[in-house]
Amino acid sequence: MRVDTAALDIGTVRHSTLVDPSGRRYVDFRRSLTPRWGMVWTTLFGGHLALFLSAALMAFLGQVVVAGWPGLSALAVAGGAMIGFCLHYLTTYLHEGAHYNLAPSRRASDAVTNACVGILVGMNVKAYRKVHFDHHRYLGTTRDPERSYFLPLNLRFLVEGITGIRLIRALNGYRKLVKSKSRAGDEAGRGGSLDVVFLLSVAVNASIVACSLWCGAVVLAAAWTLGQLVFLPLLNTVRQVLEHRSEFADDLADYSLVPHGPVNRLFGGGVFAALFGAAGFNRHLLHHWDPSVSFTRLKDVERFLMQTEIAPILRARQTSYFRAWRQLERI
Repeated sequence: MRVDTAALDIGTVRHSTLVDPSGRRYVDFRRSLTPRWGMVWTTLFGGHLALFLSAALMAFLGQVVVAGWPGLSALAVAGGAMIGFCLHYLTTYLHEGAHYNLAPSRRASDAVTNACVGILVGMNVKAYRKVHFDHHRYLGTTRDPERSYFLPLNLRFLVEGITGIRLIRALNGYRKLVKSKSRAGDEAGRGGSLDVVFLLSVAVNASIVACSLWCGAVVLAAAWTLGQLVFLPLLNTVRQVLEHRSEFADDLADYSLVPHGPVNRLFGGGVFAALFGAAGFNRHLLHHWDPSVSFTRLKDVERFLMQTEIAPILRARQTSYFRAWRQLERI
């Protein structure tokens, strides 16, 4: 079956219609895409190592830098950005865990996700999954629960992100959505497991800050707090805008009332794209097209599809985070 690339978006292309030049169907190729578990765990724990080294660097510099409060404050902000970036990197693995892709069994994947990511960011993967799967079902509609891209990337967007206003709104909206999806006997939906993970996260993060202060590492305490409460949510929301907001979006439209329309992009495999768009976010278009594929195999999916009739669709959506920012920013 021939695909009309001028008329169709990849979201409407059925897996069964695609065939590469050798005659292999995508649905047959798809069966070979088992996760590369070594890559999953190496990159995940690499993020933890980067977070630890960033924290250690802030503790060290806070002791040896003699620049008065202005200099130490600037160092804390820089450290907060570094720690926030590392936490944002790790948060992308919460998303991968929502698709059961951090361990061979679903139960083990959920346990790894909560232990390695959930207790750092205060989110239970089972509760997050309820919200995130609706994002896949309702992308671009007024029912999409992950809706940062509904808003223009302007000064107000950034100020609300930096001041924590957007974080408070997002947390309130998230808890309401999880509660609305609760079923009788569903502990995660009612908030039981969610609260356990959240409380553990509060304890872990409070302990890091408290121990830093007790040891005299004031810069580390400030940087960790800024990383968690300012830079992590800001980076998350900016990344979502770059992934899903249309360059033709109306900045005055209320997309909670008017459908925005589904938009996805491919951001390539450069170093920044691989770190900012970790765990497959740099190939987010492909993830939305086939959500259960491990991020470790999305490059293989891209290679296959580039040999099919939808290659022009993919090329039209290839960009970089920098180019997408330049297209979408309204500052």
